[in-house]
Amino acid sequence: MYQYMTLGQATKKFAAKEYPSPSKVWRTLNKAEVAAFDRAMADRNSATYKAVVAGRRAHMTLEHDNAQKDEFQEKLLETYNKDIGVDIDETWAKEMGVVSMMHKYRGKFDGVGVYKGRETVWDYKKTNKIKTPSGVKNYLRQCSAYAIAHNEMYGSNIDQIAIFNIGGKTIEDLNTRVFTYDLDDGDWVDGWLTDVKRYWEEVQGRAMLPV
Repeated sequence: MYQYMTLGQATKKFAAKEYPSPSKVWRTLNKAEVAAFDRAMADRNSATYKAVVAGRRAHMTLEHDNAQKDEFQEKLLETYNKDIGVDIDETWAKEMGVVSMMHKYRGKFDGVGVYKGRETVWDYKKTNKIKTPSGVKNYLRQCSAYAIAHNEMYGSNIDQIAIFNIGGKTIEDLNTRVFTYDLDDGDWVDGWLTDVKRYWEEVQGRAMLPV
């Protein structure tokens, strides 16, 4: 449908090497939270480290539609396909790059296509417990960034963002919940655009400081 590019290809085409990703914007603007997260990740026995590793493994399973002969991942994929995948009408791409020349950022989305009849950017979240609506709010700015850039690059009409949440530590506990939001029906778009503007102001401010 669209001629998608990897993040590296998109970065090269648009000469966007200096453009930040949503995660880099977040890390730049939230130094205290980043420091606490990095300390937790340094301890391989911490709950944070274990949760992140489990999340990354689940992400790979869903990205490649391949459980790699792991019983837990096989059940996770089965649960996802039964509860969530069945409502995806079209998958246009997974893990591809987008660049916003207008707002000067780049990133790589989890998935994009048509979910329940609407053009949607979605994000996979594997957690120990299913999130509450307030618990997914932190992800909405990131998804908004991808939707804005995709619409800018391709002239698409993405007007919905979705968080596909798979929860549970064991096979018996696996369950799902989908959170969907209208792209322009909240403060996540304005919040993201404010964040990326603040990022550039901070970066440019540092560049102006005397050496």
